[in-house]
Amino acid sequence: MNCPKCGAKLRKDMDRCPKCGLGTLVTDNTGAETIVPMKTLILRAFLVFLGFLVTVCLATYIGVRIHYNREAKRIEKKYDNHTIEEITYDNGMIGHAISFFAEDGDTIYIEELRESYMVVGGVARVEFPDYVWFDIDPSNIESAKIKLSPILIKENGEKIKLPAFSMNVAVPEAPIKVNSPAQPYNVVVTSIVGIDLEVVYGSQVIINGEDVSDRVDRNGGLNLNLNVYPIGENNISIIVRKDQHKEARRDLVFYRSEMEINLELDPSVSTTSQLAYMTVSGKTEPGAWIEVDTSHDAQSVRIDQETGEFSFRARFSTFGDNLVRFRATKEGKPDSEISFYVSYLPAKAEYSRNAWAMDYQQLRLIYEQWHGRVFLCKGKIVDMYYEGDTQFSVINVGKDEEQLIILENQSDVGSLNIGAYYEVYADVAGRLFYKSGYCPHLIARYATIVVNP
Repeated sequence: MNCPKCGAKLRKDMDRCPKCGLGTLVTDNTGAETIVPMKTLILRAFLVFLGFLVTVCLATYIGVRIHYNREAKRIEKKYDNHTIEEITYDNGMIGHAISFFAEDGDTIYIEELRESYMVVGGVARVEFPDYVWFDIDPSNIESAKIKLSPILIKENGEKIKLPAFSMNVAVPEAPIKVNSPAQPYNVVVTSIVGIDLEVVYGSQVIINGEDVSDRVDRNGGLNLNLNVYPIGENNISIIVRKDQHKEARRDLVFYRSEMEINLELDPSVSTTSQLAYMTVSGKTEPGAWIEVDTSHDAQSVRIDQETGEFSFRARFSTFGDNLVRFRATKEGKPDSEISFYVSYLPAKAEYSRNAWAMDYQQLRLIYEQWHGRVFLCKGKIVDMYYEGDTQFSVINVGKDEEQLIILENQSDVGSLNIGAYYEVYADVAGRLFYKSGYCPHLIARYATIVVNP
């Protein structure tokens, strides 16, 4: 056999060429032997070592990843228990609050906000107004998807990167609160009405195209008197603009009946009274007369034919709402009419002075004849329910047996609490169905809680 490299003759027992010293003998598939060059052997050894190294690295990487994933899941399981809620600030701005739960003394750091929040009582509460995520004029976008990356800083200084999370934040509307009027549509009988608004100081406020921003006080309050004309609907548009907010708009309507004879109330005329009478005043056209259709003192009607100024004394016979209606008349023109309600409620001393002791059996039988009669209801509130915004409380005025009365709460107490004892002065309104039968229905005007019944 000859060396495949230098051609020297080799014996069968040789595994190297004695002349060139290269190669080794191998046997092929046919059983023939040949010499493999050393470079080939070195390359093969290198490839084997490289494969081994890759295998070790891959196994190490997989192990590290498994460990990291397990650690991440452990941290997520332990710390990813935050809650998110929408909040409204005192000035009307919308924001979000995120509560993280950890140990007292720890700190939560939010990278995106660049703020740290201390854990107190097991909770770190992160609050931010939504506008901070938007440019000055965000009118062309609806919302933003934000990502928060919280870091837990332990009391000993250890830092733990908590799971990041995302949330969608809508572009906030410029804050505006209409305190008065309470409803967007209002029927009025005066030529001047007041509106009471709350905005964020620094906002631009435009009412019916007029910029009134300079009339907003330091607390964001705005009070304006507006003219209302007898043309039917008077439309009022309110626009509020604030940097990093979208424009807000509110529309109000003040309806004042069309009149051929001008007739209006003085703005000072109240819609409440503690007395059984009230002076009503206003102005009509010179030469017109005033006719009052509801209860009043006939001798009290006064009118100045030259100026049109008038007044009369209205009388109230019912607790609560009493209708006042009067007309202006003038030859050759249709009458102009104004009607409105006055809520009559005497002071507590006078109202309670006329109270009757409870006679439950008679009250159930002749509630219609006793309509408006005042009773003192003493007992425990056993139930409560609402119909719309009206609260109804069920009071048990019985001693030895259950005697239930339904109280419509219009008292100076915000809410009558179940389980508490009260002394309530109330007047008869009728009866209402409750559970399996009818109960007397009274309107609670004044209520006092009883501490030791």
